[in-house]
Amino acid sequence: MTAHPPSEVDPAAAAKTFLRRRQIYAAILLALAAVAFWSASRLVWADVLAADGLAPARTFDVAGSDWSPWLTPVALVLLAAILAAFSVRGWGLRLIAILVAAAGVIAALPAISLLTGGADSEYASKAGTIPDRFQVLLITTNAWAAVVVLVGSVCAIGAGVFLMRVAGGARMSSKYTTPGARREELERQIFADHEKRKAADDAKPANERMMWDALDTGIDPTDLPDDKRD
Repeated sequence: MTAHPPSEVDPAAAAKTFLRRRQIYAAILLALAAVAFWSASRLVWADVLAADGLAPARTFDVAGSDWSPWLTPVALVLLAAILAAFSVRGWGLRLIAILVAAAGVIAALPAISLLTGGADSEYASKAGTIPDRFQVLLITTNAWAAVVVLVGSVCAIGAGVFLMRVAGGARMSSKYTTPGARREELERQIFADHEKRKAADDAKPANERMMWDALDTGIDPTDLPDDKRD
């Protein structure tokens, strides 16, 4: 098999591309989380059947924005975090990552409570702004609203993880080298060493450390392209 001259690969550019992809992943997850929380705030979380003894019982709808008032603000914060993901670096981005993940966890608490413990009649009355003269007879909860919130929470936590990796990776971007880039660099060094020894008519073998590194990455240091052979 004949090796081909390696193409120029800039490790710093490869690292920048690697981090940019994670920024994009984080932005997508933030957008999905924001949509999920906003949608959940518009859904009906519970139907409360109540009566005041003066008229037939009636049903009150309790929306997500009433049951969990911070869903809409959290959605707006996550949208703002999308811009921050591309403009903030270092510890600032780490702080944003922590806040995003924390927002996802906090938003999930009412949903988990709704799924596991049902609805409290007193809280449902307050959330649904039901007049005090009404007595709650029955509460029917909507589990799908809670599921939507949990999906948004998972997306928010995932976005926080990606943002944390971006914050940590940006500091190392100048030192980051992909396996492919390392292979390309070793090939360049081997060919350059061969040309140097050829020009000097030097029969000494190539640098031993370089040869071992080449073998570790799957490069045959003795297999040179046709135009590099004597």
